[in-house]
Amino acid sequence: MAGLILETGMRPEEVYRIKTENVFLDQGYLYNPFGKTKAAKRKIPLNSSAIDILKKRIQDAEGTYLFPHRSDVNEPMLKANNAHDRALTKSGVKTFRLYDLRHTWATRAAEAGIDVGTLASLLGHSKLVMVMRYVHPGESHRVEAVKKLSIANAARQIAEFEKKEKDSQKCPATVSATVPENPANFEGSKTEGKPQQIN
Repeated sequence: MAGLILETGMRPEEVYRIKTENVFLDQGYLYNPFGKTKAAKRKIPLNSSAIDILKKRIQDAEGTYLFPHRSDVNEPMLKANNAHDRALTKSGVKTFRLYDLRHTWATRAAEAGIDVGTLASLLGHSKLVMVMRYVHPGESHRVEAVKKLSIANAARQIAEFEKKEKDSQKCPATVSATVPENPANFEGSKTEGKPQQIN
C-alpha cells in the first residue's frame, strides 16, 4: 500500500478502496471512482513498479478489494496506521505518516518537470493552489531551476541578436551617390591654371 502511494501519489483512503474491476493493467491505469470532487474521480497512470504491486494484489485477492478488511474480504480496509507504526518501529526508520508519501511523489514529479496543471490533475485536485501544499522542492532543485532559467534567457538573447543581424543584412543602409565637386566652391587666379579651394 505504501508502495502504491509512493508510485502513484494516491491518497491512502483511495488505495484502501481499490477494486479489482477498476484496475486496467493492460492499458496502464486504474480508475478511482471515489471522491468529493470531479477531479478526485480520475484515471491514474501506472508505472512498472505500481503495475507489479497491483499484479501481486490481484493474484492474492479473494474478494472485491485489493486491500480488504480483515473480517470481510468484500469490504475495504479502514486504515493501516497500526501496521505502519509497527513497520517503522521494527525497521528503525524515522517516523513519518503514510500521507507523507503522497507529498514525496508530488515533489519528485515537480522536480522531474511535470507542470502544475498536470500535477493537479494527477493528484486529483480541482485547484492549482492546493498542489503547492504537496510540492517541497529541495535546494539543489531550486539551484538547477535557476540555471535552466539563465540558459533559457541567454538563448533568447542570442536569438534576438541573430534576428537583428539577419534583418540588418536584408535591409542594408542606403548609400548616397558621390556628389561631384561644385566649381562654385573654388575661386582664385588661373595664373597657375589650378583653382584654389576656399577653406
